[in-house]
Amino acid sequence: MEITLKIDGKEKTFTQEFVPMKIHRKALEVEKYAKSEDMDEVELLDRRENLLVEIFDKQFTKEQLEDGLNAINHEKVFYNIIGVGVLGYVSIEDKEDMGKFLTELQENVSQSTKK
Repeated sequence: MEITLKIDGKEKTFTQEFVPMKIHRKALEVEKYAKSEDMDEVELLDRRENLLVEIFDKQFTKEQLEDGLNAINHEKVFYNIIGVGVLGYVSIEDKEDMGKFLTELQENVSQSTKK
């Protein structure tokens, strides 16, 4: 996994190849909180940021993450690292490909039933 942050005006990429199993549990807890009725957006962001810092074994600080991560694509970064990398969710690209495949399949089925 990798994340690129802007630190001191320069882009810096951090990589992580080993994530302890305890992080998987913490990621599950964060995602459970995200789905709970009493979820607070600010608290969820705080939990996800803390988890990212821990996933990357504190190679950067939470402040560096907040200052250096582009807010425009931050949800995609969180999903790719926490969801895909740690929890094993399907990647966004694979979801899009699967959606296209299902649409084509539906079209083919409806065309063949019209014959």
